[in-house]
Parts: sequence; structure tokens; C-alpha cells
Amino acid sequence: GLMGDSSDNVPGVRGVGEKSAKKLILEFGSLENALENAEKNTNKRIRNGLLECKEEALLSKELVTIDTKVELDCELSDLILSKFDTKSLRDIFQEFEFFGLVKQLDEMSADQKTKEKTSQKKYETITDKKSLESFTASIKKGTLLSLDLETTSVDPMKAEIVGLSFSTEPEAGVYIPVVYKDKKDTHFGTDEISVILEAVKPMLEDPAIPKTGQNIKYDALIYKRYGVHVRGIIFDTMLAAHLSSPETRSYKLDKLALEFLNYKMVPIEELIGTGRNQIGMAEVELEKTAFYAAEDADVALQLTNLLEDKLKEKDLLDFFNKVELPLLEVLLEMEYSGTYVDENHLETMSEDLAGKLDSLSKNILKEAGTEFNINSTQQLAQILFDILELPKIKKRSTAEDVLERLKEHHPLPGMILEYRKMNKLKNTYLDPLKEYIHPETGRIHSTFNQTIAATGRLSSTNPNFQNIPIRTDEGREIRKAFRAKEKGWKIFSADYSQIELRIMAHLSEDPELVKAFHEKEDIHSRTASLVYGVPLEDVLPEMRRTAKVVNFGIMYGAGPFRMSQELGIPRDEAMTIIESYFNQYSGIKNYMEKTLDQARELKLVTTMLGRKRPVWEIDSQNQIRKRAAERMAINMPIQGTAAEMIKLAMISIYKKMKQEQLESMMILQIHDELIFEVPESEIEKLQSIVIPEMESALPLSVPIVVDWGVGDTWYEAH
Repeated sequence: GLMGDSSDNVPGVRGVGEKSAKKLILEFGSLENALENAEKNTNKRIRNGLLECKEEALLSKELVTIDTKVELDCELSDLILSKFDTKSLRDIFQEFEFFGLVKQLDEMSADQKTKEKTSQKKYETITDKKSLESFTASIKKGTLLSLDLETTSVDPMKAEIVGLSFSTEPEAGVYIPVVYKDKKDTHFGTDEISVILEAVKPMLEDPAIPKTGQNIKYDALIYKRYGVHVRGIIFDTMLAAHLSSPETRSYKLDKLALEFLNYKMVPIEELIGTGRNQIGMAEVELEKTAFYAAEDADVALQLTNLLEDKLKEKDLLDFFNKVELPLLEVLLEMEYSGTYVDENHLETMSEDLAGKLDSLSKNILKEAGTEFNINSTQQLAQILFDILELPKIKKRSTAEDVLERLKEHHPLPGMILEYRKMNKLKNTYLDPLKEYIHPETGRIHSTFNQTIAATGRLSSTNPNFQNIPIRTDEGREIRKAFRAKEKGWKIFSADYSQIELRIMAHLSEDPELVKAFHEKEDIHSRTASLVYGVPLEDVLPEMRRTAKVVNFGIMYGAGPFRMSQELGIPRDEAMTIIESYFNQYSGIKNYMEKTLDQARELKLVTTMLGRKRPVWEIDSQNQIRKRAAERMAINMPIQGTAAEMIKLAMISIYKKMKQEQLESMMILQIHDELIFEVPESEIEKLQSIVIPEMESALPLSVPIVVDWGVGDTWYEAH
């Protein structure tokens, strides 16, 4: 009763903690005696607490004392914990977002279920030609075939096949090994992989045999490198899981198996180990690899029907079949084609930047008046705030926004900003690009991801092309390295113009914004004219720049604080600009309010084509989380719709290019831009396909404009 317990709303005595409570009980023997002798306590804080909180202390003791005289209407045997209804309990945990308990429950029940299921598995290892031919012959047209590859690398352009696995029915699968530990016999002849692939090729290339898998693009790309073109892909469990639950962090097969099948898969670590002792799949014993591989194909097969039902429930199956699945083939071709990057140009740029950085470093040290590590924020803070005595804006922060504000006080912050910009360009973007050039193709084969951005936007990894900076001259200079490898070929670029603003005009039906696009006006100048109340011809460049920031900021749900930071103006001035903006574009304000109301009611937002994103935090008591959810709710329908538009364009362009049997290749998708490698003889034909398909991919109530260009490099084309 003395120290209380805040977690159970037991008040206790104010000012008395665990140590003080123990001391009082040792001295007086009980709570009641401690309260009776409160006046004798020499500690003023404790004495006042005991005198003022007497009733609370006695109540606290009553609250935490177990009542042993309660009459029970049951026997002790009735209270023994029996088996519980796992599904009902899991539903309750999910409803109240007890995700940690969901995970524990899944693992508990999965362990038992896995033991039961493992003994029922019908996994077969095929090690001879006759058995292989028998298996492929058993796969009839219309049979759903789940496929998976075990390989030596996560990079599909470098991975070698260790083994092939397939499944056509739950709890069953086959594994065809190519390489494994202590292998002695060559079961399929001297060129095993060729014999195996020749046997499975008709099955894999037959579009009448539907295919499914987990991240099937990876497997199909490896097969393509080996001369097998997987056709008839009708499902991908990873794609479906992401579309169904875009807020989930991981879509790994073992996580999906645990969630949807209540089944615990064999961890990869059991086969290859971890850390320094990790080995490759080719070094694992056949028995272990065979079970692991067949399990992958089996689980993917079982998940296919479950996830298909999940998409149907959420009214997303049509979207999946019309957008995400057809795009998979397009991205596979883009990854296989790769992008040629001139390594010599990268080297020259790197050397040039190194020289500039060296010169700038010397000037920085000279300006500082002493030697210090420019890359150390701690040492930089000492220079700025202790030696130069510049104002401390955010304590001793040396962040970019702080240095921007300190530029007016001293030249050094501006020099540091320039140094950081060039250093990042060299070490983060320029130099790493060279490491991604494939030793055999001489091209960079980035991976395009459909399951990372919750908005549906594509991203790329190894490398991340979306991150290449374009705002600075040095950043744009990198684009000069992207060129066509062959003579007589060019780079063709097509880019949606202000597509998110056009989508905002369509969704909001704001008359001023719609009119501006129909009349082909400069939207940022028009906004400046309306907001500042000046004729269009009197709009100054600075006004247009501010209007541009506001136009895009509003779409991303920016409020006065963020807008003031973006524009470098006081918050009240930013508030005035936003109010003026909404007075002129009242349709946008109404649309945003309506969108937020729907988001609060449904706890989700949708794009034009129906992609959904949950916004659970929109009613959060935490204001930071709530504001983030509101910004997400405003932006997601716009950004997601823009993503859908370019995806549909990519699918239709790819089909037309195939129909016309063009040599041209779609090689990159970056934000709202598509980049192609094209023979000079096909430029006109490609342009006649790309521009109309992009303009008509997803019609809006305002004109869709596509800017395009051709050049020897991406820099020239864009």
C-alpha cells in the first residue's frame, strides 16, 4: 500500500518508492503503524506523503490484498486449464492488435501441427532419368504446378541451380538434385543440368499448365538464363500477400506458412548455418536439401488457394490479375535485359569529384582555422558552436536544415553542405554503381520490386535507381553514363508530366485545377497567380517556386509547420499561404476532408483501381502517429493511382512491342518515367507505341501529357 502500482491504478503514498517502503515496514512493522507515526519521520517528503495520503495508502493495501474468503461456485478441478480454441483466441488477439501474442500462439500451435504434418509428407527425390520422365509425363494440362529452385545466390543473374522442386498436391512434392554434399554419381549423364532441363522444359513452357510460386519472378529469371521460358504463371504468393496486407513487414514463405497454414517450416539456418560458419546450398546433404526444397514448393501450392480467397474477400483478385501479375513478366524481361552503364564515364566523374572534394576540404579547414574530421558531427559541432560561436538552433545539431539556416551567419555551414552533397554523390551513388556491372553482360541488372512500397509504387534494389539524384548538376551528370551499348542504338525516355497533380484534379474535380490543365497553362504559375492575387504575367520566379512547393506539399498532406520548413518562412506565413490556396482551390480542400472522413470510418484508403491501404493510426491519441496517418490517407490514393497508371502503360507497351517484334527494350522505370534502348531504325515506331499507350493507360477527366526525348545518353534523352 505504500509504493502503489501505477500499472494497476494502485495509488500508494506520493513520494514513497520501493526503498522507502521497505525501510518504513522494517522500522514500524506495518503500514498502519507507519501511518500512525508519520509525524516522527525526519524525511519531509515522506512525512508529508504519509500525512496527506493516509486514505489512499489504506485503500491501496485493500486493493492488493488477496481475499481468501470468497465463496466459489466451482470445484478446484474445474479450474484446471484445458485445451483452448486456438482459432477463436487468435481472432480475439488479432482484433485487439495483440500481435506479439498472435506470434506466440502461432508458434505454439504450429510446433505441434508441424510434427503431425511432417510424418504425413509425401516428398520424393528424383535421381534418375526414368523417374524424371515419369514425373513430367504425369503433369497434365490444367494441373496447377508450384515450382521453386535451390540456388547458389540470391542474385538471379549470377545464381547457379542446385536443385529443382515441384508440387501439384498438398503435403507432396518432388526434388530433383543437381549439386549436393558428397555427391559421387552422375545420375543423368555427364551434362546433368542439360538433361534435367530438357526433361522439364516442355512442362514449364506450356502455358496450359498453370504455374504458381513464391517470388516466382526470381525462379523464372534463372530458368530464362538457362534457356527455359516459364509460361502460364497464374499466381505468386508473395505478390498476393503484399496486395492483401500491404502494411506487413515481411512476406517470406515461412512467415506466410505460419500465418495462413499454422505450419512451421524448416529454417534455412538449419541447413546452411549462420555467420562465419555459413555454407552454400551446394554443400548441404541431399536428404536435408530435398525436404527443404520440396517443402517450399508444397507450401507455396497450399498458400495459393488461401491467398486467392483472401484477394476475393477484399475485392482485389481482379486488380491482381489485371495489374500485378501481367507486370511480373514485364519486370522479368527488364531485369534480364539490364542497363548499360559506361564504366569509363563513372571513373572520370569519380576522379573529378575526388579532386573537388579534396579542394573543398582544404578550404573548409582553412575557414575553420584548425584541423578537424569533416565527417565527424561531434567535431563539426565544436567548430561551429564552441569556436565560431554560431547560434545553437537545435541544441548542437549539424543536420542539413540547421546548416541551411546557419549559412547566413558564416560561410562554413554552406561549405559543409556542399561537401556532404558531393561526398554522398560519390560514395553512395557513383562509386557503388560500378560494383553492380555484371562481369559477363557488362550491364547492370537491377531487381524491380512489387512488394515493398505500400502505395503500389515500384522500387528497385541492387542498385536503387530511384535514388539517383536529379536536382543537382552533378547528380544529373550521372545520367550521362547511361547509354546504349551498341552503335546505332539510342536511349528513349518518356515521362508523365505533373501526373500526380492531374490525378488530384481528377479526384477532387476542382474547377480551377481542371480548367488550368484543359487550357494547358503552367499550373505552378497559375497557382501563384491565384494565391498571391496577381495577374499571370506578373508572377515572379520566386512566387512560382513557392507555388510549386505548395502544390506538391498539399498532395503529401503537409501542414503549416512542414510547409514553413520547405519554404524557409515563418509558420504563420505558411499558414496564410495554405489558407489562400484552399480558398482558391476549394474542391481540393473538400476532397481532402471527404477522404479523411472516409479513412476514419473505414480505416483504409483506396486508389482509382481499388488498391487498398489500411490507416489504423488515423484515430490515434498519439498526435504524431495520427498526423502521419492523415498524410498517408491524403497521398496514397494519388501516388497509388499514378503507380497503377504507369504499370498499365508498361504492360500494354510490352505487349505491343512483342506484337510488332521490335528489338527495342524497356530497361528502366523510375518514378513516372520509362526508359528504353532503341535501334535508330525503330525510334519512330517505338514513339508511336509508347506515347499513346502512356496517355491512354488510365484515362482522367484532364489531359494526360507525356514528355519524351531521344539521345545517346539518358541525360540527353530526358
